[in-house]
Amino acid sequence: MMNFYRTMAALYDLVLYRNLLNDPALKLCAELAEDDDEQQARGRYYEVCSYLLAYYEKKPFYHDLWKNYVIGHMIEDENPFSRACERGVLTEQYSSLQKLARHDLARLLDLYHLNWTDLGQKLGFAKAGCLMSYEAPASCELPFFFRSAVQHLLDSFNHSSSLTDSIAVLMEFYAQHGSGSLAAYQAFYWDDGLVGIPYPDPIRLDQIIGYDEQKEILIRNTRAFLKGQGGNHVLLYGDRGTGKSSSVKALLHEFAPWGLRMVEMDRGRLMEFNRLIHTLRNRAGYYIVFIDDLSFEDFEVEYKYLKGYIEGSLEAPADNVRLYVTSNRRHLIRETWSERQQGDEIHVRDARQEKLSFADRFGLMLTYPAPDQDQYLLMVRKMARREGLNYSQDQLDRMALQWELGFHGRSGRSAQQFINDLKSRAAIELE
Repeated sequence: MMNFYRTMAALYDLVLYRNLLNDPALKLCAELAEDDDEQQARGRYYEVCSYLLAYYEKKPFYHDLWKNYVIGHMIEDENPFSRACERGVLTEQYSSLQKLARHDLARLLDLYHLNWTDLGQKLGFAKAGCLMSYEAPASCELPFFFRSAVQHLLDSFNHSSSLTDSIAVLMEFYAQHGSGSLAAYQAFYWDDGLVGIPYPDPIRLDQIIGYDEQKEILIRNTRAFLKGQGGNHVLLYGDRGTGKSSSVKALLHEFAPWGLRMVEMDRGRLMEFNRLIHTLRNRAGYYIVFIDDLSFEDFEVEYKYLKGYIEGSLEAPADNVRLYVTSNRRHLIRETWSERQQGDEIHVRDARQEKLSFADRFGLMLTYPAPDQDQYLLMVRKMARREGLNYSQDQLDRMALQWELGFHGRSGRSAQQFINDLKSRAAIELE
């Protein structure tokens, strides 16, 4: 217990990573280290175990639950050191920051190497060994490239006796994957700040049938953006259910290994758009700000928050941020007949031109038209094959056309809903 006490006491010397002192599990550990009552200490130990288990379910980095917890919280901590590594500005010129990081990491490595299982056995927990080689299903699947990066960090901490080597690997991790919530998630939504999305839509580009030209242009534009070779803001417009939103969301899975992250913003929060840009500007990675189903009535002016950013202002645009917007309207802003009749001719013309020109500010505009009958039936056939549904082509086509007339018309979404209905019917017949 004396080694445990010294390790926990040393955490109060942390400078950069002091946020960890507020962690509830580590607070309990500090109390446990000073507890003379064995029964009370055992209760605190079990309570910490519940935190370790809950964390593993969300972030299954490593089978040793204690090490999994410690390294996860180091990765997710935001401090001047992690942010400097993330921005790639930590050079010899800033050796003071590196010295402070070495000071903290020496204490954190002692924490990481604590034998939590041994402590549990001393407190009479016979099953403590399970915590060092824990095997259980997690509630989420971490991306392979991210698991690989964390594993590299774990290997360094587990096998390297050099503090210099360990801090170099940690700096490399922050530089590639960021810190704080940016290290833990690839997808976010904006709600007065970035909120991580643990289960982003799993849609892939090859699951979207048709619209090959549009998808190829999107891929090319996004690839250029990630290479620092430009890449335009994108407006995807067209009929409902044609795959506009799915095409954007699928880009995350295509390019996340190359540093792409996606932030969804609701149109009701557009007045916070500049705050979002300021948040992302100096962070690691590249960001698509995704605004879905955007349109404005003639009396709404929130579009000016976006227009000002796209057109440019005294503040330079963020090189690592692009807008990808979907809409059912080509010009985004609805124009009414009464608006055309109001005011003098010059004023009306100027106001109309301002609204219609908003969409033109996007460097890339992609049209997603509703499929014709042949394209719609081709979608249905491919989806049916993918799902292993055994119907003759004539039978499938006939039912698909009946579905189209009775429900939602022709679109990729309607085709998928039809296939889902067929799967439901097939499942019922098997019962």
